[in-house]
Parts: sequence; structure tokens; C-alpha cells
Amino acid sequence: MYDETIKGIAVSNPVDIDKEYLLFTVDYAAKMGFNHIQIVGPIHDGVKGNIDGMTMYRKYSMFNDEKDLAYVKHAVESVNEACVKTVASGIKNYVWHHELELPSAFKEVYPEVLNSCGDIEVTHPLVKDFLEHKIIDFFYVYPNVDGIILTLHETKIPLLKLKNQKLGKIERVKYVTQILFDICQKLGKELVVRPFASLEEDYVMMTKAYEEISTNLLIMDKWTQFDWSLTMPHNAFYHKIKNNPLFVEGDIFGEFFGKGCLPLMLKEHIAGKFDYCEGFAPKGYVARIDRAGLDPFDDVNEVNIHIMHAHLNRKDVEKEIDAFFQEKYPDAWAEVRALMEQTEGVLKKIFYAKGYYFTELSLFPTLNHCKNHYYFEMMRENCGIASNEWYIPRGWERGTLEGLLEEKETAFREATEMLERLTELKRRLEQKEYDKLWVKYCNLKLVAEIWLELTIIFMDYVKYFETREDTYAVSLEEHITRLLEVNRCGAELLGDKFYLLSISEYFTSGGSIEDFAEEVRESFHLEREAVDRIEQEKVLDYVVCGGVMEGHKLQKEVNFSDTLVRDGTLCRIPGNKRGMEWSSINAHGWFSYELKVKPQTENEIHVVMGSTGEQLEVRVTIGEKDYEVRENVCGRKELIFPYTAGEGCSSVRIRFDKVSGYVPYVFMIKVV
Repeated sequence: MYDETIKGIAVSNPVDIDKEYLLFTVDYAAKMGFNHIQIVGPIHDGVKGNIDGMTMYRKYSMFNDEKDLAYVKHAVESVNEACVKTVASGIKNYVWHHELELPSAFKEVYPEVLNSCGDIEVTHPLVKDFLEHKIIDFFYVYPNVDGIILTLHETKIPLLKLKNQKLGKIERVKYVTQILFDICQKLGKELVVRPFASLEEDYVMMTKAYEEISTNLLIMDKWTQFDWSLTMPHNAFYHKIKNNPLFVEGDIFGEFFGKGCLPLMLKEHIAGKFDYCEGFAPKGYVARIDRAGLDPFDDVNEVNIHIMHAHLNRKDVEKEIDAFFQEKYPDAWAEVRALMEQTEGVLKKIFYAKGYYFTELSLFPTLNHCKNHYYFEMMRENCGIASNEWYIPRGWERGTLEGLLEEKETAFREATEMLERLTELKRRLEQKEYDKLWVKYCNLKLVAEIWLELTIIFMDYVKYFETREDTYAVSLEEHITRLLEVNRCGAELLGDKFYLLSISEYFTSGGSIEDFAEEVRESFHLEREAVDRIEQEKVLDYVVCGGVMEGHKLQKEVNFSDTLVRDGTLCRIPGNKRGMEWSSINAHGWFSYELKVKPQTENEIHVVMGSTGEQLEVRVTIGEKDYEVRENVCGRKELIFPYTAGEGCSSVRIRFDKVSGYVPYVFMIKVV
């Protein structure tokens, strides 16, 4: 079925399809000898995303009023024109699609599809009929598209999270995938599946389901474990694919390392991934080359496409790199290449903390992200991170705080030196090319300084609560001010080409430095007040939930547990804010802490909670005992749970699970 090695690129990640750009990338792919293109498109857009957003339904036309008709017309015109080119060049083309996706009004028009929990019942015949007809309608409009790349996550109706289903997880995955596989087969089209699973048990379950459908089903998965940070290990889950062909997906744009706005040559990274993946005899590779409207063309980072191309075609990588720089920078090519050789190492020092992933998808992190990813916890003199989450390297050791700070200072020093070396090449470079390089390396220096200040802020915040010395509170404010100043200087120097401004045009999920500064100041004030107040009481242990110093070996469902401020008080929720906004599914998210208790004593565990609605609904697990809490609540409520600790028992884990559409707020836990 796959006689020829797949040599692919993935484009439009994940943005509205741009016709001119799409046609350009098709021509580029043909020129470079790629034989496979994937169009991602605005998959996270609730209206334009997936094949639903680029197709007019026929049988289910009553839901077409939910579509952006102008975008559908634009997509049909753009993709079909691109397909004319791909067919002529012998390039196969695919479109990304996520399931389960149904129109917003589907459950109102067909209330019989809902189960007792208010969730969609996957096995209802109307769901199957709708899925089949959307595929039929898609290929009717896009006859030259060769197939669909299917992901069963990141949807308004998350398939694996549905409650009260007639089918278990593996049966649900198999059921929905089988529907799509069968209809694609009937139409002479291909279905490629992406497990996209963070948990090993989910990965095993999904690959088993795929194998049972067909051993010819091509499984496409990332070459890094879980996601795109360079610190992620090789994808060990490949070992779980037993009888299906493997198709490797790689990122060569630096999605987690500057999103194309910072200089980055991934020579070592790409070579290492190929060495590893070749051991699994993959049918081919596809490389993501852009992100959110930013692309590598006519840019120094385009070198990564040439590196990828060299590996795919078993060419001499060093010669291909030299050829790229010689053509683009003929009078200073060796010096520019030497500068680019340093970039992967410098960016790792900036965006890692001793190998720990230390940023938010290349964005400046929000305070919530920093709390959720243990950035403050790692600054404790004796840090204790109990999570097994995917972004923590195996066997990670922070070392000394002095060593961590030296890593950031070294990155800033090296970035400064690199910019100085570039300025010495000005007369040997074309003005246009020099200007583009200068912006990239100037941004690199600014980013290095910004993350240095960010690290010091983390350290000062923690040191204050560890020592209660006001000098750290003063230093904290000084470095917040310095952070704001570097940010202001960057904006003045580079305008809309300043890194944090240029990527914010395309990415709204990250935080601005101004917002971060305001949130840190607010959090510090609220946490100090809460700690001062509770330490006047006689308690054995306590947690200010949502605070920086909550610690207590926090564990949670990957990164699905946000921290908030409600009614002037810090709190944590089992789940995430984004999920509250766009997902129609209830049960999602949990977190837990380990608190001290007195052995051979009946302890009282006081928990202060609230809710997004008039009902407080949450499962509280203390040790091995579950408490189902379902009570009316107005504002906050303090609940008291007994816990008798056995002999030698000095701690207990307390867990909170979201169990309904009401999101519980957890403000404070005290052991009395």
C-alpha cells in the first residue's frame, strides 16, 4: 500500500487556509521533491475548524447556518486549486480532522441522542449517519484530496471523556474510527490516525483498536514523546505499535522554541530523531514547517527544511547545510552558519531549567501556567515535585539554585555576544538579509534577558515565604520592574517585530508581561495575607490552594488544573478555564495534595470550597475513602472530614475530582 517512502510537509498549522501561501508551498514541495502534503487548517476554531468548517452539509443542511459561508467558499476554491497542482506533481494531499464533532444544535434537533448524563451517546444511529454523511459530503466537494488525518482529541465533545456510555474507551475509539475508515474505504480514500495520547494506557488502548480495525491503518505519531519541546525524549510509545505501519510526524519549525521568530537550527535534534525513528522502519515522515501564520520561507530558519530533506533523501547533511548558507549569504556564509550552530544550545538554556521544560509553547508564560508547571516549586531550597507529568524529564535533578541562575546568565551572555558578532558582518551581507538576521538575534538577546528576570522573580517570591525576610519582597518588586523595563525597551527598539509582540498577533493563549506582573503582585499580596492569617491558628498543616507555595507534592491530570482568584481569594479548580468555556463535557480534571496528619489520632481535615453555580458537586478522596459532595452552596462553604491515621502514618493524600458541569473551587485545606 505504501511502496514509496513518504516524504511530507504539514502546512497551515492551525490557521485559516491562505490560498496564496498554500499554492506557494505546493510549488515549493514539488521543487524540493516532497511527495506528501498535509493541510491542517483552523482545527481549533469552533466554526471553521476540521472538515466540518470547510464543507456544506447536504443531508444535514439544517445545520449549515452554523458555518462561515465565506470561509467555506474560500476553502473549496483554495484547496481544490492546490490539489490540481499536487496531482500534476505526483504529490498526495491530506486534510486534518478531529472527532467527535457535531453541530452545536445537534442535541436540540435530535434530543434522543443524549444519555442520562446529558452527554452524546456515541452509538446512537443518528451519530453514525451524521459522521458518514459529513465524510461523503467532504469528498464530494474535494474529489482530489487523497485522505483524512484523524485525531480523536481536542474537540468540543471529547470522545474519551464522555460519561455513561454504552461502550468503554477502547470500544468507543474503535467504533468511531471504524465508521470513518469504512466510509473512506468505500469512497477510495485513505484514513490516517493519530493516537495523540499522553497516557500510556490510552496509547495502548487506541493502537489496539486501530489494529483490530485494520493492520493496514497507518498510525501517525510525533517523534518526541507527547509534544514538541526539544527536551521531550524519543517517543517510546512506538514500541506499543505491533502490527500497523508507522508514519512519523516531526516539528522542524521550533513551535516550542521561538515559533520561527528566534534563530534556530535543529541539526542535532533532527539527526537524533531520525537515528531513533529509523529503528522502527517507518513508512515515512511528515514535518510541520509553519505555525499560526508564521513560516520559514526566505528566512535563515528555512535551513531546517533542507536538513529534513537531506535526511529523507539520504544526502550529506553537512553539504546541504553549506549549500543553503552559500546561496543565501555568499560573502559571509561560514560566519552565519557558525552563529546558527549555537542557536539550539542557547535556546535550550533559555527555555529549559536544567533540562526541565521552562516556558509556555515559546510564549511568555501566564502566572497560572507557572504555578501549574511547578516553576515556583522548583525554586524551593528542597524542592519536591511528585508529579509524573509529561514535561518533567526522567530523573530530573535541579542542582543548586546558583547553578540554575548561572544557566540563565550564560544564555544572556552568549546571546549578547552572538548579536555583537552579527553586527560585525553587516557590510558583508545584503541589507535586507542583514536586517532580518539582526531582528532575530536582537530578539534572542531580549528573550534571554526576559527569562533571566523571570527566573529571579520565581526565586525571590519563594525565598520570601521560606525566610519571611523583607529583602526578598523588595527584590521581587525590583525585578518585576526590571522585567517590565526590558519588555518596554524591546517594544520601542523593534516595534511589532519584537518577539513578544510579533507572536502575540497570532497566539492569544500566552500572557503579556504586563498582565503577568499585575498577577504576580496580586498573588503575592493575597498569599501573604492568607498565610499570615492561618498561621495565627493552631493547625498541623495547611494549603493555600492556587498559591505559589501550595506545594504538598501536588499532583494533577497533566496540566488540567488551573489556579484562579475568586472574590479576592486564591483557589484551584479540578479542570481548566478553557475547558469551562468551550467543552460541553462535564467530568474532566482532578488534583491532589499530600498533607501531614497525626498518627494514631482522629484528625479533622477542613476544606473551604465554592462552586461556579448554586450546587457544589465534587468527589473528595482522603486516603482510600471517597466522599461524594452534592450540596447547595452560596459563596464559600467549609466542610470537615474525619481521618484517623494509623500507627506510623504521618501523611495522607487528599484528592478532588470534578464530577459534573459545576466546577468546584478549592480555597483552603487545614489539618486540625
